[in-house]
Amino acid sequence: MKQKNTPESNIYTTDKETTREKNEPGVSTIDQGTSLMKKNEFTMIIIAALVVTILVFFFFFRGSSTQNSSEPEAVSAKGEDPITPGFEDRISALEIALAKIASSSAQNENQAAFRAVSGLDQRISRIETAVNLKLDILIERVDKLEGRLSKVAVVASTPPPKKIVKSEPKEKKSVPAPEKKVQVAKKNADKPKKTNQFHTVQKGETLWSISQKYKTNVEAVRKMNNLTPEDKIHIGGKLLVR
Repeated sequence: MKQKNTPESNIYTTDKETTREKNEPGVSTIDQGTSLMKKNEFTMIIIAALVVTILVFFFFFRGSSTQNSSEPEAVSAKGEDPITPGFEDRISALEIALAKIASSSAQNENQAAFRAVSGLDQRISRIETAVNLKLDILIERVDKLEGRLSKVAVVASTPPPKKIVKSEPKEKKSVPAPEKKVQVAKKNADKPKKTNQFHTVQKGETLWSISQKYKTNVEAVRKMNNLTPEDKIHIGGKLLVR
């Protein structure tokens, strides 16, 4: 038969446990001390690890800063920049090349301008020669037209021939011959002697302008100087005009 749990039995067991604890007090205090020792050791280990890590970081950063500070000192002591070796030489070479290109382009521009000016001079000279030739041809044509017009004017101004009417012969008056000779000699003495007049050809003058200046025509000037229509007059030449 099993015994039933009754309040009296529970009270009896608790009383036994309390009496046991009272009888063994050293066992509980020992357990508490060991647990405290374990906790203290764990905290000490953590603190020591933190100190070691702090020291490692401190020495590492200090060494890197000293290296970085020593590099610029070495650079300043040498007086050279190790990052840009030969960079200044490249810049100077580029400047020299640019100067050569600029000088060559300036020379090419000067040569092109000189060629353009010389070409213009040649064109102007050709135009002048062509204009002078055309003017000479026009002047010759005008001279020919003037000659024809002068001939037409002479023909128009000449009166038509009169009809000759035969009349009875008149008696000739008898005049002494010596008196006629004396009168002819006097008339010749009274007339002034004609002198030839010459004209010096100037620049830009033509036969037509010269003939107008002396109130004559081109054909008369050519006849007096034995000139043909193909002959040309030259500057400084002398022409007989009267």
